[in-house]
Amino acid sequence: MKFHWGWGIASVYILFVAVFLVILFYSFGQDNSLVVDDYYQQDIHYQEHIDRRTNYERMAGQVTHVYDADAARLTLIFPEGMDDIQGECHFYRPSSARQDYRVPLRPDTTHVRVIPVRRLIPGRWRVKLEWASGGKSYYHEEPLLITASSPSTAQ
Repeated sequence: MKFHWGWGIASVYILFVAVFLVILFYSFGQDNSLVVDDYYQQDIHYQEHIDRRTNYERMAGQVTHVYDADAARLTLIFPEGMDDIQGECHFYRPSSARQDYRVPLRPDTTHVRVIPVRRLIPGRWRVKLEWASGGKSYYHEEPLLITASSPSTAQ
């Protein structure tokens, strides 16, 4: 049997269909979720977000956080003078919206909130704090790197 142009055209079509099917099946396995579900609604209220960030930058003290990998907890320390704090802490995972985690902010009388982070997988996170105190709203965001606990402390 001789190889002629008819076999060449058939080979090109078969190769094209095979590559197309591989790309198609690969694309179904990709996560194409939006960063947030209500993107347009948040865009409308973005000036309020800017105002909350400005309020945080102008406040007397700053919120500090201490991550303890061995105890798997994040400690948030709010400045003195913020008494009636109501809000939430949003653990945002840039690589997957399905892993996001929200916790209400309820600091104790010493202005400290301890949050267990055992359920967070190791990797890059953003801690987004949004709260109100004294009639003002605040917003602050910090990066957080969750590390795997050592085998001697994991139970």
